[in-house]
Amino acid sequence: MYKEILIAILPLILSFFVSYYLIKKWIPIAHREGYVGRDMNKYNKPEVAEIGGLYAIIGIIFGILLYIGLKVYILKTTEDLIEVFSILTLLSLTTILGLFDDILGWKKGLKPLQRVFLTFILALPLMIISVGNSYVNLPFIGEVNFGILYPLLIVPIAIMGTSNAFNMLAGYNGLEGSMGILLIGAVGLESYLTSNYYLAEISLITIFSIIAFLIFNWYPSKVFPGNSFTYGIGSLFGAIVILGNLEKFGLILFILYFLELILFIRGLLNHVYKENFGIPDENNNLKEPYDKIYSITHLAIRINRKIFKKATEKMVVYTIILLQIIITIFAFLYG
Repeated sequence: MYKEILIAILPLILSFFVSYYLIKKWIPIAHREGYVGRDMNKYNKPEVAEIGGLYAIIGIIFGILLYIGLKVYILKTTEDLIEVFSILTLLSLTTILGLFDDILGWKKGLKPLQRVFLTFILALPLMIISVGNSYVNLPFIGEVNFGILYPLLIVPIAIMGTSNAFNMLAGYNGLEGSMGILLIGAVGLESYLTSNYYLAEISLITIFSIIAFLIFNWYPSKVFPGNSFTYGIGSLFGAIVILGNLEKFGLILFILYFLELILFIRGLLNHVYKENFGIPDENNNLKEPYDKIYSITHLAIRINRKIFKKATEKMVVYTIILLQIIITIFAFLYG
């Protein structure tokens, strides 16, 4: 039993400390080398280190590699390692894509259609091992057998959707990290309850690394996550859902992101390519950037202004976290 406990705990410790150490070292380097961005939800628009989430992903990768090594050398087993390596490959590829986008810059990065196409292609690690169960339990529909279309079509669509959608609901101190913990934590717990213990372990490794990242990313943020983080965590969420056959559960968890997509399309129909940021005043209270609601973040600003007569960045993040917690409870009850 002590071997299993050791294998469960050591990767968590490593992922946390690798992430923490690298991010702490990166922040002054980023300022010195000019890898900084403006914090748009602050009145004075302070400069904050960019691409910090990359090091959280590196922490996850190191944690997973240690987990693999401990299983092979201590437990003398290769059970589930093909699936684990497919996750590791997918995470690495989508993170590289996000890093490429980060380096090109906020306004000059990959075009939306390029992101969609590339994330579709990057699902290959899961496609080639024909992962998942072709029988999918969908909300309101029931069980559907997709057959060979599942690994060849449904899997890449899922990865494309989760990686790009997770990147859409962002832009506030602590938001992406908090949502990552809630989403990965939920599928990790469900994986444990359905005896997919390797997926539960990968989820815990991810959570510990994100916690280290949030130490620096929480309000007031010293570092931003970047697309390398959002693409990576989004694709990892999709991979766990697929490998754990948690499609219905995952779809329910992703309700806020479906709403974000609907609001984004609403903006396009009104000729608005929306930004999630609010408009801060001298006291860093936010107001909506548009007359209409084009993002969940805009909705959170409006809700807080209606109820509390003001909306701060932390209030917006807490509101979205609360909404996600409610959705998560619903997913456990009905997913």
